[in-house]
Amino acid sequence: MKDNGIKFSVLAQEAIDWYVNHERRDVRNFKGRMKFILEAFADRVADEIKPSDIDGWISSHKWSAATENRYKNVFGKTFKIALADGKVTNNPARMVEQRAENNARIRFLSAGEEKRLREAIKKRFPKHMPEFDVALNTSMRKSEQFSLEWPQISLSRKRIKLERTKNGSDREIPLNKTCLNVLEALHAIRPHSGRVFLSRYGRDLNDPRAWFELALEEANVKNFRWHDLRHTFISRLVMKDVNLRTVQELAGHKTISMTTRYAHLAPEHNQAAIEKLIRRQLELRVLMKLFRPKCRSAIEPLSLRQEAAHRFVRRMLTIPCMNGTAWAAGPD
Repeated sequence: MKDNGIKFSVLAQEAIDWYVNHERRDVRNFKGRMKFILEAFADRVADEIKPSDIDGWISSHKWSAATENRYKNVFGKTFKIALADGKVTNNPARMVEQRAENNARIRFLSAGEEKRLREAIKKRFPKHMPEFDVALNTSMRKSEQFSLEWPQISLSRKRIKLERTKNGSDREIPLNKTCLNVLEALHAIRPHSGRVFLSRYGRDLNDPRAWFELALEEANVKNFRWHDLRHTFISRLVMKDVNLRTVQELAGHKTISMTTRYAHLAPEHNQAAIEKLIRRQLELRVLMKLFRPKCRSAIEPLSLRQEAAHRFVRRMLTIPCMNGTAWAAGPD
């Protein structure tokens, strides 16, 4: 390969331009990751970059599997765009192994942790308390919350309108009393256009990590991320025995399987379902005694009344006769 081949920095800029021109929702994250990648690969000739180079660089950082996969995807998309334009001869990222992600992680705040965290935020970062309250009461993803603008909020209807969410569709978020009070207070002191959440310098706030990690440390809350506030919202709904379909809608989950990951947090709900089955068995036994059905035999046919009861019970539940023999199969 010649030394004057196309540099990776050129491909990177073209990939960023593609994201911007196609109005991709994750363009900000793409830019941020690309900036970090360019520190190591900007001056590399694109066609000389090997799968092992990409894999080794990703593995050199102490990232979660999910984060490693996001950086791999940035490489992959960049080379894919360049390959379509004939700028490179291959896509080395395709040969980098995908990391196995653990999406089953559900971490939520306990009541004690929330109390300590609120005290820490109130003490050190009081101006950021609205961000915490909104996250804890709406389940918005971080990217959704920190790109939120005032025209998306209807205080009169008590709704937030999100467009082009992660699952590809629009959705509305209802505002409870806590969230409504917070947004009304912000609306009274801030411009009614542009971003809802601003930094202490009045600029758009894109990420709460800087102050939030310090607050977590102050409150001694371990192994917790901003995204876990979303887990907290969903978990608390499930533990309050809210129907899973309703939880799915409020969380913006595309499929019910994503919501059922939280079902184990409501053991009382499952226990109640089992108790209903037992009650139904008792009801049917009472019904059997009421109609006094007998086991059918060739010489002792059931009366019409008994036959009707027999068919009903057979449909609902198979129950042995009192003498231990099984009900005879009758016509339905």
